[in-house]
Amino acid sequence: MPIASSKTELSAFGNVLRRHRAARGFSQERLARDAEISTRHLSCLETGRAAPSKTMVLVLGSALDLPLRDRNVMLEAAGFVAAYRDVPLEAPEATALRRAIDLMLDAIEPNGAVAFGRSWDLVRMNQAATRLFAMFVDLPAAPPEVLQNVLVATLHPAGLRPALVNFDEVAAMLLDRARREAARFPDDPEIARALAAVAAIPDLPAPAIPRAYDGPFITAHLRRNGVEARLFTTIATIGTPTDATAEDIRIETYFPADEVTAAWMRSLASCS
Repeated sequence: MPIASSKTELSAFGNVLRRHRAARGFSQERLARDAEISTRHLSCLETGRAAPSKTMVLVLGSALDLPLRDRNVMLEAAGFVAAYRDVPLEAPEATALRRAIDLMLDAIEPNGAVAFGRSWDLVRMNQAATRLFAMFVDLPAAPPEVLQNVLVATLHPAGLRPALVNFDEVAAMLLDRARREAARFPDDPEIARALAAVAAIPDLPAPAIPRAYDGPFITAHLRRNGVEARLFTTIATIGTPTDATAEDIRIETYFPADEVTAAWMRSLASCS
């Protein structure tokens, strides 16, 4: 049952719904079709002339492909309690999620892997990733805030940037990916903060322009102090999240792109 159904709440829900629809470039006709409701009913929901049921709010959130956190906001705007848990990763309620992240990171050894949230802030890294960063970043000279965000750590002059032989190519693709991901969270202040930190980094290339490449993926070519490595990355998510924090988590893995790098990474692991 709704907590309340005042005109103020109906208007609040309509405003939130309309903002999300516009942010995704959906017409009323498209959203109504995807949600399997009439355009007239959708218009009434947006203008506050009709009150949504809890099921209708969830259907609209799914049709808009909203993150769970935004679906909670829509529910609360309509006068319902949030449906999805949203607690900090270090909270006692997140024990199972922390264990899942640790299991994934440990299983990826001897390949490096990092876990980060929706604004690219670093959550955890495995030992192999720690070794990689120590090898290719001047850690004593790097400000702590640079290494706290995986996007900034790659692009910043005090991060991986000096070691990236093909920096412009990697950075252009990374910026394009980041901006596409950020488009899913148009009102998120943490993502806005992270993008502002990136925008403050000097001499970044423009986002990648689509073109043909020789291989199936971009390889990051790292070189520092006579050591070289060629890596490609993959990004994994929790397959069935029912928790807003779990939905945010990304696991990025750094795999060797050639046998020389693979042997070098195995040797690092054996010496640790």
